[in-house]
Amino acid sequence: MAIGGIDIARKAIHGKCHICGSYGKLSFEHVPPKSAFNDTKLKRFGFEQIFDKGPEEIPTHGYKLEQKGAGGYTLCEKCNNLTGTWYADDFADWAFEGMRLLAVSGGSLSLHYPIKIFPLRVIKQIVTMFFSVVHPEFRQKHFDLEKFVLNPETKYLPPSIRIYCSFMNGNWARSSGITVIGRFTEVGYKPIVMSEIAFPPFVYVMTIDSPPPDDRLTDISWFSRYDYNEFDIVYPKFNVLPINYYLPGDYRTIEQMKEDRIKNEMEANELGL
Repeated sequence: MAIGGIDIARKAIHGKCHICGSYGKLSFEHVPPKSAFNDTKLKRFGFEQIFDKGPEEIPTHGYKLEQKGAGGYTLCEKCNNLTGTWYADDFADWAFEGMRLLAVSGGSLSLHYPIKIFPLRVIKQIVTMFFSVVHPEFRQKHFDLEKFVLNPETKYLPPSIRIYCSFMNGNWARSSGITVIGRFTEVGYKPIVMSEIAFPPFVYVMTIDSPPPDDRLTDISWFSRYDYNEFDIVYPKFNVLPINYYLPGDYRTIEQMKEDRIKNEMEANELGL
């Protein structure tokens, strides 16, 4: 397609690679990989289109149609090709197995189910995905995480980083860069520093020196203890969390969201707001 004489389909996009930090031409990174159910068009909404919508209100305009699927121009060709070669196929196997389990269970999983995978390859792909959704400067504070992704043999996540997972259902797929969510506990205010990717069949959350935003998420950081060529049958216990809104860390059902909206409106009226 041409606009003003410029063939935008061939216009190169330059910037910093989110993994290695090199500046140059960026390639499109599918998040999750194209082979993991991310090979169809989707509608991408900005904050201004959805911030005032209810749980069942899907905007009919103002979206950007993503022809390639979810993702963006975030990685240099070298990092894209290397991580894709090392991890993407095995991550796709993991995603297919997850989708199968969701289907046979009717979406009500809350038990331990066996999944045959290469655990280290799976979690390295998950971290690669998080590099794409966070700011390119993220790597400057997390060089150990960069090494973890770019060396397939490197084991163990940095102590500050935890990866959590659950199955998902609902009306949305979503992703967020580094987000700070406030939580009030018995001992006071506790900020949660996190990034999230929710794309069927899984929700992934990466936390930085923080607990998870929801106790129903399962810590899979132990996947990083395996060797690169080590295959195993793992038995993680995954809950199914609803994704019905754009806010990261929000796992309310539609009924809960409606109740909260009514409650908030009543409180606002009582305060004369």
